[in-house]
Amino acid sequence: MARPTREELDAATAAATAGIGVRLAKVRDARRMRVSELARQAGVSPSLVSQIERGGSKPSVGTLFAFAKVLDVPVDVFFSEADPDAALATEAAPQAAAAPAGPSADPSVLSEPPTDGSGPYRPVPWHQDTGPSRAVVRREQRSSLEIRGGVRWERLTPTPLDGIEFLELVYGPGAESDRQPYRHPGVELVLVTQGVMTIFLGFDRLELRPGDSIAFPSSTPHRYVNLTDGETRATTVILRDDLSHLQIRERPEVADVFAERRAAGDATGD
Repeated sequence: MARPTREELDAATAAATAGIGVRLAKVRDARRMRVSELARQAGVSPSLVSQIERGGSKPSVGTLFAFAKVLDVPVDVFFSEADPDAALATEAAPQAAAAPAGPSADPSVLSEPPTDGSGPYRPVPWHQDTGPSRAVVRREQRSSLEIRGGVRWERLTPTPLDGIEFLELVYGPGAESDRQPYRHPGVELVLVTQGVMTIFLGFDRLELRPGDSIAFPSSTPHRYVNLTDGETRATTVILRDDLSHLQIRERPEVADVFAERRAAGDATGD
């Protein structure tokens, strides 16, 4: 079977992301939140929210995270095949009080909408996934999300993972995640696989090339930019807020390590 062409992949991506505004509006309506209120809490204009919901504009990465935080849903809800109802607890359901309002706290399970009315999510442990269709995601089968600024997210799992986003970031020439630094709960792990990714992290500007990686708390103001004329790709894992207690320790400089060893040796008389 022939692999799909780049044009076919781009066409499929465009079709898959055409409904992001519809999904945003559905979640907002379920939250009984007015456009003006969502805009105020997300720090954007009401006209931008309306344009996104009508399909006339795309949100930036920072805006997308802001929407997810305000609406209290995972970013996965904006992907093409996601069912917004699965991310919302239905007030009318008699079992709502006993059922979890979101994904399981166990990051080792997949999430699926329930088929038996048992709650908004049906955990599917990895060890119960039988068959290659649950384990393998072909490139042409990835769920994608087109974001403003020339950015595309491609999910690398067949369905959303609870507490974790596993994505390939695709940045076209000159693409940027947002014009201003943004922050959100969690921890980000990034491995650049193609091109050069410039990451503005706090007051630092970092250039990552193929094979370079970085880990940082997502609460640190940051943004991603591709300043080159070619496409840049990176694989990322984003641990959402329920795992944000993980601590990222700075690696000590080599000189400091040797100084500590010398001091320890002097203290013992070695």
